[in-house]
Amino acid sequence: MNLRDCSRYLAAISTVAASAATLPGTARADDAGAVINRKSAITAGNATATGASTTTVANGAARTKGSWTNAAGGQGTWQSQGKWNRATQSGTFSGTATRPNGATSNWQGTTTRTAPGEFSSGGTITLANGKQVNFASTDTRVAPGSWQKQQIFTGPSGKTVDRTVDATVTGPGQGNWNATSTLPNGQSISSNGTVNAAVVAPGQATWTSSTHLPDGQSASGTGTVAATVTPATPPSN
Repeated sequence: MNLRDCSRYLAAISTVAASAATLPGTARADDAGAVINRKSAITAGNATATGASTTTVANGAARTKGSWTNAAGGQGTWQSQGKWNRATQSGTFSGTATRPNGATSNWQGTTTRTAPGEFSSGGTITLANGKQVNFASTDTRVAPGSWQKQQIFTGPSGKTVDRTVDATVTGPGQGNWNATSTLPNGQSISSNGTVNAAVVAPGQATWTSSTHLPDGQSASGTGTVAATVTPATPPSN
């Protein structure tokens, strides 16, 4: 598994993990539900990408549709859906993503609350080339305001990539995270970042990040996220 493949797998598993992590929150949506609109802008070096998505939440279910435009002007789309069952404290999720070149990947999996402050997820990612990656993830609250995510995914050849993410809330609307991914050859990719919603308008946040590759190269990024929540329109009779 080369570095390019690993980067692609890590991007896919991160998207899937984010989908899984939102499931428990859908259980708290009231019957009327809500619509959440997000916009983001990411800058790395001289390249900038933008994205937008809309999530509809109601009755323990969430559905998201989004799109992004890369630095070259190419546009991709993605969509996901998930359902959380309060009674069983478990849920399912799935989704697809289409890159600007038309290549499509998809994923599906399950999430279960295994103990107070602990969730376990697992499933399969099918890449655009038809190859499959199996993934497993555990999210654990290690202290008030601090979470640790442990991920492992296995590629078509049986080789694995392990990833650990530590996230901590440092103050009202503020936090930081550190991540380390260990490749099959033993080399590591490390990254870290901060989130700050305390110095911008309500519903908005800024973030910064940096990534360090095994060959000594590094990349940095900054971005903004703005979210608004409005009552969902009840279904018509």
